[in-house]
Amino acid sequence: MLNRLRVAALLAVAAAGLAAAPAEATVQSGSGTIGDPWVPTRAAHITCATATLFGNYTAGQGHSDPIATLVQGNYIGVRYITSDHNSADVFWHGTSQWGFLLRDCFTLN
Repeated sequence: MLNRLRVAALLAVAAAGLAAAPAEATVQSGSGTIGDPWVPTRAAHITCATATLFGNYTAGQGHSDPIATLVQGNYIGVRYITSDHNSADVFWHGTSQWGFLLRDCFTLN
């Protein structure tokens, strides 16, 4: 009987510990969707003399809606490269803006 009580007490403590443990988020958490937006960026920098940051990109049609002009050496964060490898969704740290940038104009650090 005493062993059963000990086992029950140990199980209760273990279950309480598991229930109280918070879920840990890592830099890999998130899918990039509206409902699950946390996606890490990779550090990169502009390699072209100038590069335009655009508001939109459509495969086959290209970039549209220019936002800003970045210069060689500006640091950016790259969220993803488009499936056609012509553009990337980037974060420009200078003005805290998201946009699309020609893939040939940056290098990952």
